[in-house]
Amino acid sequence: MTRFRGFSLIEVTVSIFIVGVMLLLLQAILQSGTLIRMSKHQSIALSIAQNKLESLRSGGYATLPSSGTFSDSLISTLPVAATTTLTVSVYNAETKQVFVSVVWQDPGSTASSTVSLSTLITETGGLP
Repeated sequence: MTRFRGFSLIEVTVSIFIVGVMLLLLQAILQSGTLIRMSKHQSIALSIAQNKLESLRSGGYATLPSSGTFSDSLISTLPVAATTTLTVSVYNAETKQVFVSVVWQDPGSTASSTVSLSTLITETGGLP
C-alpha cells in the first residue's frame, strides 16, 4: 500500500481557517489600540472643559472673562494641534451663557474631534 505525501483537503481548510482567525484577532487588537488612544484624548478634553466651567462657576457672574481662548495644564497631553475656546454671551438681563470647547486632531486622522460644554451663570445664584 502506497502512502501519499502532502496535505489533505481537510488539513488545508482547517489551516486556512486558523490563519484567518489569527489575522482577524490581530486586526482587532490593532484597532482597539487606536480606539483606546482616541477615548483617552476625549476623556482629557472633557476634563479640561469641565475644569474650566467649574472654575468659572466658582468665580461667579461678576468675574466672568470675555470670550477667547484659555489655557489648562492638561492641554499638553492632547495632540499638538489642540485648541480651546471660551464663549461668554448674554442669555438674559441677569444670566450669561458660557460655552467651552476643546478641539484636537488625533494623529493619523483627517477629521478633528470636539468636546463642547455649556452652562448658565446668574447674578443671583439661581435660574429665574
